[in-house]
Amino acid sequence: MKRTIVLAAALLAAGTAQAAPASAPKDDAADWRTVDPGNLVLIDTKYGQTAVELAPAFAPRHVERMKALIRAHFYDGLTFYRVIDGFVAQGGAGEDTAATANKPKDPVKNEAWPKLKAEFEVPIPKGQAFAPLGSPDLFARQLGHVDGFAVGRDPKARTEWIIQCPGAFAFARDTDPDTATTEFYITIGQAPRRLDRNLTAFGRVVWGQQYLQKLERGDPAVDAGVIADKARQDVITSIRLASDLPAGQRPSYQVMRMGTKAFAAWKENRRNPAPDFYKRHPTHILDICLSPVPSRRTPE
Repeated sequence: MKRTIVLAAALLAAGTAQAAPASAPKDDAADWRTVDPGNLVLIDTKYGQTAVELAPAFAPRHVERMKALIRAHFYDGLTFYRVIDGFVAQGGAGEDTAATANKPKDPVKNEAWPKLKAEFEVPIPKGQAFAPLGSPDLFARQLGHVDGFAVGRDPKARTEWIIQCPGAFAFARDTDPDTATTEFYITIGQAPRRLDRNLTAFGRVVWGQQYLQKLERGDPAVDAGVIADKARQDVITSIRLASDLPAGQRPSYQVMRMGTKAFAAWKENRRNPAPDFYKRHPTHILDICLSPVPSRRTPE
């Protein structure tokens, strides 16, 4: 029984972005890239610190806005006010901004942080390093990874976008596409792929998703999951860019590089997991949202 529990735990860990592949070759520093501290967002709550890597190549205006909001300490002391189990955790100023439909808007905040033009998808850059997943998908004609980000592609339109997998970091909006202002959300459960190319995703969690899972939940049937009792809303202690912290206080994270033997071994491990364990082996088709590229805190 003990052996079964240990194996089950190992299989569960293999499905997280923070897990290294069980069959990977001996670790080599060249197999990992360090996240640029200028694109590393650190979100602190009472549960712990969550690290998010921003992707300016996919949504430069939204990344620029996020960095400006962080440096203005906009989010410090605000809350995760809309949290739906198996869906998203949304944080920010709340219902007085352009984030949830049919709510009063705060003219002062909206003047300071005007509506952004949507960046749902971007042209595919020439020469971009793209690692195809090698499996079909119901939502995108092509899909794979770019620098560890799960990406969908439309080869006819020559566009690509970040997929709304668990850990995706995006801005909320109203009904109009160009209404994002300050409110962000992080996908915390099942992959809501219907949101692909309908909201601007511009980052992903590389560490600390488990702390988001501890957030107080709202009722999705009541006010779209907004937690009415403000005392129950979990406070955002602070949000910082790692680059704005003193060097000695800066956490550092790494993401597995594409095109390496370690990456190929990881992918094969995800495609053919624990072959000695399964008696009726699952299909060898990969689900990109169940195959997050490994990331880790940089060894100190």
